[in-house]
Amino acid sequence: MLPQLFDIVPDALLLVDAEGRISRANGNAERLFGYGNDGLVGLAVEALMPTDARGRHLQHRLGYMASPRVRPMGQSDQVLVGQKANGQQFPVEIALSPIETAHGRHFLASVRDISESQRVRQALVRASYDAFIARLGQMALDAGSEQQLVRALPGMLIDELKADAVALAFPESDGHAIDVRVAGQINGEALRHILSSRWDLLQASLPADRATILDDGQLELLAEAGDGFACGAATLLRDRDHPTGILMVLSADARPIQHDILHLIQGVAVLVAAIMQRRRTAEQLAHAQRLDALGQLTGGIAHDFNNLLTIISGSLQLLDDEYAAHEGARDLIAGALHSVARGASLTSKLLAFARRQPLAPQSVKLHQLVHDLGTMLQRTLGESFSLTIECHRGLPPAHVDPCQLETALVNVVLNARDALPGNGEILLSVGEQWVSPQEMEELQAGHYIVISITDHGMGMSASTARRAVEPFFTTKSMGQGNGLGLSMVYGFTRQSRGMLHIDTVHGRGTTVSMYLPVATSQPERSLPPRHRVEGARQTILVVEDDPGVRRIAVSFLQAAGYVTLEASDAAEALAIARRHPETALVFSDVMLGGATNGHALASALRGQLPGLAVLLTTGHDDAPEINADTGHCGTLLRKPYRREDLLLAVQQLIA
Repeated sequence: MLPQLFDIVPDALLLVDAEGRISRANGNAERLFGYGNDGLVGLAVEALMPTDARGRHLQHRLGYMASPRVRPMGQSDQVLVGQKANGQQFPVEIALSPIETAHGRHFLASVRDISESQRVRQALVRASYDAFIARLGQMALDAGSEQQLVRALPGMLIDELKADAVALAFPESDGHAIDVRVAGQINGEALRHILSSRWDLLQASLPADRATILDDGQLELLAEAGDGFACGAATLLRDRDHPTGILMVLSADARPIQHDILHLIQGVAVLVAAIMQRRRTAEQLAHAQRLDALGQLTGGIAHDFNNLLTIISGSLQLLDDEYAAHEGARDLIAGALHSVARGASLTSKLLAFARRQPLAPQSVKLHQLVHDLGTMLQRTLGESFSLTIECHRGLPPAHVDPCQLETALVNVVLNARDALPGNGEILLSVGEQWVSPQEMEELQAGHYIVISITDHGMGMSASTARRAVEPFFTTKSMGQGNGLGLSMVYGFTRQSRGMLHIDTVHGRGTTVSMYLPVATSQPERSLPPRHRVEGARQTILVVEDDPGVRRIAVSFLQAAGYVTLEASDAAEALAIARRHPETALVFSDVMLGGATNGHALASALRGQLPGLAVLLTTGHDDAPEINADTGHCGTLLRKPYRREDLLLAVQQLIA
C-alpha cells in the first residue's frame, strides 16, 4: 500500500538516506527532473540543484540531518532552485520529514515546481514596485523642494523592501564633504566619514548604467557604518554622463536580492537624478536670467555714462583751446581728460560683460597667439610663478576676435596668479571638443576650441563660484581689483557664440575654460566704393538725440572748418538731407530715439544721396548688428571719442 501511495502522490517525492543519496524516487520526481526510470536512484541530492548552490545546500543538509524536524512546504528562508537533467533551472518549494525505516533514518523530500505561482507573485511584486515609483513621482511634483523627497526616500525604501538600511549619498558642491541621508540600522555620520575618504573608489567600482549586488569587498568597505552587512545593492545617480550620487540598500541577513529589487533601485535612482537635474536646470536658468538682467542694466548704464563722458571730454578739449596759454589750467584739464579715459575704459569693460562690445572675429590659429602671449605673461607673472603652455600646431583655427581673446587670457591668467599663495604653477592648455546636442545647455552642438587656465590655489566656495562672473563682484581686498575681469571674459565668450565654464574645488584650485567656435571658411565681403568730396568747407549732418553730445560734436567739427547741420532723430535728418543735397557726410549715433537706428538711417540717406559718406558712433551697441552692417553703412567711432579721433575719421572718409 505504501509504495502505491508513494507513486500516486501528485508532488515529486524523493527518499534520501543519511549519506544524502536518493534511495527512491516516484514517477513525478523523474518527470519533474527529466530522468528516466530509476535514473535518480543513487544520485546525491545536490545533483538536482545548480552547481553554485551545491556547497551551500550541503552545509544546510548536514545541519538539518543533525537536528531533523518536520518542515512544511514554503517555510524555507532561502530561494530554492532545482535543475533538470538537461541543465534547465526552475524555482521549487520543498517539504522535509525524517522517516525511520528498517535501513535506518531516511528523509522524505516533497518537491513542487512553483514557476507559475512565482510568475504571479513576481507580477504582484512588480506592480507594487511600479506603484511605489509612481507614488514617488507624485511626491516629487507635490513637494516644495527636492530636499523633502531626498529626506523621505530612505525611510520609504526601508518600508517597501523590508531592508535593514538605506543610504543616499551626494558629494557636496565644494568637492570635499559627502551629504548622506540614511534610514534604518546604519550610522549616518560613520558612513559620511567612510565615503568622504573612499568616494572615488566606491563610485568607480559600480556599473555606470545599472544597479548591482555589492560584493564582499564593497560590503567590507561599508561595515564600519553598521553592525556588518551580509548583502546589499547599489547604483549610481547620474546627470547625463556624470555620476552625481549613490543609492545603497543594505541587509544584515544573507537574503537573495532578486532582479526586481535591482530594477526598483535603478528606477528610484533615475527618478531622483531627474528631480535633482530639474532643480539644477532651474537654478542655471535663474542664474542665466539674472546675468542677462544685469547685462541689460549694465549696458544701459554704460550707454548713458558714455554720453556723459563724451560731453565732459568734449567740453574739456574745448576748454583746452581757450586756455592754451594758461599752463596751470592745462594741467588740470589734462588730469580731468585722463580720468575721462579711465571712465571710458570702465564702460568698455561693462559693455564686454553686457555682450555689446564691437568684435572683429576672424580665423585665428591659436598656437602662435598663445605662445607669443605666454612670453609676455611670464614676464608679468614674475619669477615666483611658472606658466606652462600646452597647445599643438594641429588644432583647427578659432573664429574669434584675437585682440579681445588676448585681453581675456591676460585677465584669467592674472586671476590664477592672485589665487596662488605667493608662488606656483599655472597651466594654459588649448584643445578641441565636439559638443553633442544636450551635452551642455549653454552651448549649441558643434566643434569648439577649448582654452583652459588651471591653478592649484585656494579655489572658490560654491557661493563664490555662482557669483564669479557678476560685474563688480570680487573677493579681493579694497583697491586690488574692480571685479570686472571674469565679467569681461564671460561676456566676450558668450558674444563670440561660446561659453565660459568654471570648475573649482575649494582648497584645491580652479580651472577656467573658454569654449570658442572653430572657424569655418566664409567669403570676404566687398565694400562698396565711397564717394570722395573734395573741399575745405564740406557739409556734415550730425544726428544725435542727446543735445549735449550733439553740441560737442558740432563744436569739434565747426572748429575744424566744417559746415554742420543738426538733427535729433531720423525723421528730422531725412528732411534736412532732402533740403541739403550738398551734404558730404552724416555723423550719426547708432542708438537714436524712435524706431529707426543709425544703420537704417544711413541706408535711407544713401538712397537719397548715393555718394554720402557715413560715420557712426555708439557707446551702447549690439555687436552682431554692427559687425553685419558696418561694412555697408560706414565706419564706427566709439564713445567717448577724442576730438582728434573724430576729425581723423572724418578726414579719412571725405578727404
